[in-house]
Amino acid sequence: MLGIGIFIVFMFLLHNGIRAFYDKPMYGEFASCTRAGYTDTGYGRYYPYPEKAAPYGTNCSVVSGLREQEQTCAVSGGEVLYSYDDLGCVSGISECNYCTKEYTEAMKEYNKQVFVISLVVGILVLLTGWLVLSVEPVGSALMASGIGAIVYGTIINWDNLGNVGRFLLLLFAFVLLILIAYRLNRVQKKDWQFWKR
Repeated sequence: MLGIGIFIVFMFLLHNGIRAFYDKPMYGEFASCTRAGYTDTGYGRYYPYPEKAAPYGTNCSVVSGLREQEQTCAVSGGEVLYSYDDLGCVSGISECNYCTKEYTEAMKEYNKQVFVISLVVGILVLLTGWLVLSVEPVGSALMASGIGAIVYGTIINWDNLGNVGRFLLLLFAFVLLILIAYRLNRVQKKDWQFWKR
């Protein structure tokens, strides 16, 4: 039971340690997001588009080339911000805003860093657990915590790894676990079968 407690506390420690010393990107950090009306959490925008609607019965004329501009903006990963005339009709595009694109790129970089931190911490804790395995339940709890840290970092960064990266990471984890299990099994057999020495 104590080993499970060590594992749970370690996982909380890892998660909160990363958050305490390595800030997650926020929408409010990007000028394009502030212009688009996003708050730090990203929920400052009001839907549906358009943001301003002309009163019922107002005849709005179709703006020439508007659809092409919208499509060009969308293809480049932007979000259309419209400009309006005095009646509330869309008069054109004021900006092709890249808030979401910039935020997504920053989150990808953040997730990569969290993955590296978790991987390094996980391997160090796993090896420490292996070295102090004779002290139960600390050794096995540390080994489980190391594996948990590697899994945590992998889940955070899974989308950024790509198919080859995922395969190589899973292969590494599989081989590492097999080697550890083999080593542990060999040590235990030697301890238990003292009459065969």
